[in-house]
Amino acid sequence: MKKSYVILLAVVLLFSTLIGCSQGSNSTNAADKGDNSSTAKPENNGKPAKTVKIKYLVPGTEPKDYKEVFQKVNEKLAADGVGVEVEKIYIPWDAWDQKLNLMLSTGEDFDLFHVMQDRTPFSSYYNRGALADITDAIEKYGQNLKKHIPDDIFDGAKIDGKYYAAPSYWVEMASEGEFNIRRDILRENNLKEPTTPAELISAWETVMKNWKGSNKPYLGTRADFDPIFLHTSILHRTYDTFPFTVKDKFFYVNQNGEVKSWIETEEFKKDASFMRELYTKGITNPDILVMKQEQVDAQLDSGDWFVRLGTGGSLTGLKKYNPEATVNDIGVVWFNPEKEYLRPLTFKNGNAVPVNSKHPEAAVKFMDWMLASQENYDLVQYGIEGKHYTKDGEKGYKPIKDPNNNNNPGYRGSDSQNGNVNFMRFDLENSIPDNNKVLFEPNPNAVNSIAANFIFDPTNVRAEYTNIMSEASASITPIYMGVLEYDKAFPAALEKMRKAGLDKVVAEYQKQFQEYQASLK
Repeated sequence: MKKSYVILLAVVLLFSTLIGCSQGSNSTNAADKGDNSSTAKPENNGKPAKTVKIKYLVPGTEPKDYKEVFQKVNEKLAADGVGVEVEKIYIPWDAWDQKLNLMLSTGEDFDLFHVMQDRTPFSSYYNRGALADITDAIEKYGQNLKKHIPDDIFDGAKIDGKYYAAPSYWVEMASEGEFNIRRDILRENNLKEPTTPAELISAWETVMKNWKGSNKPYLGTRADFDPIFLHTSILHRTYDTFPFTVKDKFFYVNQNGEVKSWIETEEFKKDASFMRELYTKGITNPDILVMKQEQVDAQLDSGDWFVRLGTGGSLTGLKKYNPEATVNDIGVVWFNPEKEYLRPLTFKNGNAVPVNSKHPEAAVKFMDWMLASQENYDLVQYGIEGKHYTKDGEKGYKPIKDPNNNNNPGYRGSDSQNGNVNFMRFDLENSIPDNNKVLFEPNPNAVNSIAANFIFDPTNVRAEYTNIMSEASASITPIYMGVLEYDKAFPAALEKMRKAGLDKVVAEYQKQFQEYQASLK
């Protein structure tokens, strides 16, 4: 049975294309000073434990000075008696799903990998027998993880009372539903901040017509049909049915516990209509269906953007278009800001141990060691002090430009991969204050989706779930992205989805969700 699960894992992950998550962060919060040693103790009658080398898979491009920094990381791990050495393996973003899929399905030797809940949630790996139970390791070696990750977030990494992932507590999930807008571009075009989707489109048309940059400020995103990935959830606050969320790409869930097929809702149709208007008015790239993440990132980094769904950007990027820009020239906009702020997921990113790992305890020790002190965290995330960054007060840091690396620092880790708000630092000169507040400060008015911690088990509909994933990528994505007109294309697409097993999967999801709700009473 496990062998068949692994084969199916290869098929399912191949079609998993959600990216929701950012590749890094110029962010921080109050830095917890901690102490300077790991909680891991030397073993064997006071003698240091034998060093175990682990391989840690992450998406992205290897930083120029990665090897130098992780030599220092491994030296510090040794000095602290942790008994762990880490090799980080970088996989390009557009190859991530396929490469990870192959490595899991072939049982390749590695010990830790990054999980993006809004792309492929850890439950998807669990349901296919790909994850190790790390409960005992966390209880024995995870004191700092438990200390610095709130219980309600850590509990989101449990299935049947056991831990199968370690969350990264790096972002306030209630930030879902906002978007960034360029205030300098609004001023340049004598425009007011939009308060409705129609006003946003109208402003965007004006900006496109008057744009002075080298490339048009298209909506910067890859194609998909999941609003949580695309951040088209900004539209949902304008619907009378809000608050609701879309879980696991296919399932509309509102706060009354109603579960429906997402693509068959009026809300999906409204989203698709909005995207169609963007497409027909030239606001999305005409090649949107084949855009690669590197192309999207290049556009956003160039400063050739007016609006980006979700939050992002830095002063460096802004100045490439407008040399006079300041950190206050990016604003955060919410439609209907008086409405509730909803957390669709308990946590956004995390890390998990594959079932074939020979060193699950060592993987947990490394994650825990990162949060044992500010010194450890700074080394992994910001590099070597004096070469890659300098401290800027208690909460800040200044990246040091490297002329041999396009004037970018020679090293930068990723808060989104394994960050923690208790240790994160701000680039006070270049990061965006409005974004920092939304992303890295708790929102006291936010509520969790009632489905935030629900884990769907597709075992009973495994073939159908795989089939609808594949069919949706081919048939639904062009409609949701506005490339095909909903009224003309949707009926045939829905018929294909039903033939692939949509109704059966939705019925199973509804059944499990009802059982989940009943278990909470």
